[in-house]
Amino acid sequence: MTVQPDLVYGSEQGVELHLDLYLPETRPAPLCLWLHGGGWARGSRTARAAERLVPVAASGVAVAAVQYRLSGEAAFPAPLDDVRSAVRWLRRNAAGLGLGLDAERIGVWGASAGGHLAALLALCPDACDGDLGDSSVQAAVCWFPITDLTLRDTDVPEGPPPPFLTGPPPSPSSEARLLGAESVQQVAVAARAASPVSHVRPGAPPFLLMHGDRDGFVPSEHSRTLHRALRARGVDASLLLLAGANHEDPAFDAPSSLAAVAAFVRSVLLSGPDSSEGGAEAAGVS
Repeated sequence: MTVQPDLVYGSEQGVELHLDLYLPETRPAPLCLWLHGGGWARGSRTARAAERLVPVAASGVAVAAVQYRLSGEAAFPAPLDDVRSAVRWLRRNAAGLGLGLDAERIGVWGASAGGHLAALLALCPDACDGDLGDSSVQAAVCWFPITDLTLRDTDVPEGPPPPFLTGPPPSPSSEARLLGAESVQQVAVAARAASPVSHVRPGAPPFLLMHGDRDGFVPSEHSRTLHRALRARGVDASLLLLAGANHEDPAFDAPSSLAAVAAFVRSVLLSGPDSSEGGAEAAGVS
C-alpha cells in the first residue's frame, strides 16, 4: 500500500481543496471516496487513516480521502458540491495520473456526517453532469449516518454518549450550522431537502449501511429508516448492525467491519452495471 498525498482537485474562493490517494499494491484497482465525520464542522481526511483507510487499501480497494468545506466555511450544499467535484476530477484525471485506477465506476464511503454526504452523493444525480462531467457513484457505504436532519432535535439516544462528546450540545446545532441557520425548525424545507431519506429513488446504486445498536449520538433508526426506504423502492440495500457499538465505536475499525466494506465495494464495482443482483450477499452481510 502506498499513498499519494495532497493532490489538488479543486479550489473555492481561492482556497485549494485536496485529496489523498491510498493505493493497493495490485492494480488496476476499484476506487472509493472516503468522507470523514465531525458534524460537518470539524474533522480531517487524515483522521483514523491508519485504522481505516490503510487496511481497506491493502485489501485491494483504492481510497481517495477527500477534503470538503466545513460549515464554518460555507453552508450546504457546499460540502456536497465539493465531493461531486472530487468525483469529476478523479474521472478526468485517473488515467493521466498513471496510478492504475479504474474511475469508470466509483464508490463512496463515509462516517457520520461523511455518511450523510455519501448517501446524498449516491442518491442525488447532479443536473450539471452534462456540462461539468459525471459525478455519479455506483456504490455507497454509510457508517452511522444522519439520514433525516429534521429528527435530530428529537432523537432518543440508544446508549451512553460516546467518549468524544463532552460539554453541552453546540448552539446552534451542527445541523443548523450546516444549513446556515439558527435552528433547523427555521429552515424545515431546506432540512428535508438536505436529508437522504427525501431522495430515495428507484435505480439508486447499491448501499451498505452500518450502524451500532447502542449509538448514543445518532440512533440506528436513521440507518434503519433509510434501509427500509431503499428496499421499498427496489434498491439493493443491506443493513449491518454492530451489537453493542456506539457512535464512532472501535468496533467499526475491527478487521471484520473493514472486510465487509472492502468486499462490498469490490463486489459492486467489479461486477459491472448489473451489480445490483447480490452485491450485499457477496459482502457477507444482510
